[in-house]
Amino acid sequence: MIRAILFDKDGTLTDFRATWEAWMPGMIADLARASGQDAHVIARGFGFDLAAGTIRPDGLFVTAPGHVVAARIAELIGWRPRDVSAWLGPRTAEVPQVPVDGLPALMRRLRSAGLTLGVLTNADTAEAAHHLERIGVRDAISRIIGCDSGFGAKPDPRGAADFADALGLRRAEVLMVGDGTTDIAAARGAGLPVIGVLTGTLDAATLSCETDAVLPDVTHLPEWLATRGLAIPAA
Repeated sequence: MIRAILFDKDGTLTDFRATWEAWMPGMIADLARASGQDAHVIARGFGFDLAAGTIRPDGLFVTAPGHVVAARIAELIGWRPRDVSAWLGPRTAEVPQVPVDGLPALMRRLRSAGLTLGVLTNADTAEAAHHLERIGVRDAISRIIGCDSGFGAKPDPRGAADFADALGLRRAEVLMVGDGTTDIAAARGAGLPVIGVLTGTLDAATLSCETDAVLPDVTHLPEWLATRGLAIPAA
C-alpha cells in the first residue's frame, strides 16, 4: 500500500516546457548583453536550442541543479559562478509557473486519502517553496527537499531515502513521481517505486524503460493508486 508520495517539481507538478521555454530566449539575450558573450554559446550551455525555441532533454537546465548550471555558464561567459547564481536566482524565482491542470484539487484529494506528500527537487528549497506557493499547493506539501538540503542533488538517492525513513515508512510504501531520468535514478537508488509523467521533456518510450508506470500527468494518479488498493476520494 502506498502511504506517501514524493513528487519532483518542474515537469511533474508543472508543465516544464510551458513554464520555461517562453522565458529562456529573453533571459539568454539579457545575459548575452550583460556578459558580452554570444547568445548561441550561452544557449548551448543551458541546453536550449535557440533556433527551435526548445529545451533539450539532455541539457543541463533539465538534468542538473542550479549550482552546476551556474558553474557551466560561468565558464562560458567569464564570470564567477556565484555571480551567475546571483544574476539568475531572482529571475528564475519570478518565472510564472504553469501547473498541471487540476493540480490543487488533486493534492487535496490525495491528502484526504491520508497520504503524506513531499517534493524532491534539484531547485533550491526556497525557490521551490516560492513556486509551490504561487501555484497554490504549498500547504499540501509536508516537506520540501531541495538540492541545498544536505542530501545532494538527484540522482543522489539520499533525499528520497530520508523522506521515507523520516516518516517511519518502508521504502516500498513511498511512491516517487517524476518526469526525468534523475528522478527515476534517485527513486531506484533509494528503493522507492517510481512513476513517470509526460509533462516534462521525455517521451513515454524513454520513461517506460525504468518506471513502474507512465501517466500523461499527475492527475491520473488516483486511477493508478486504485489499482494498488487505495481509494482516493472524489474532488
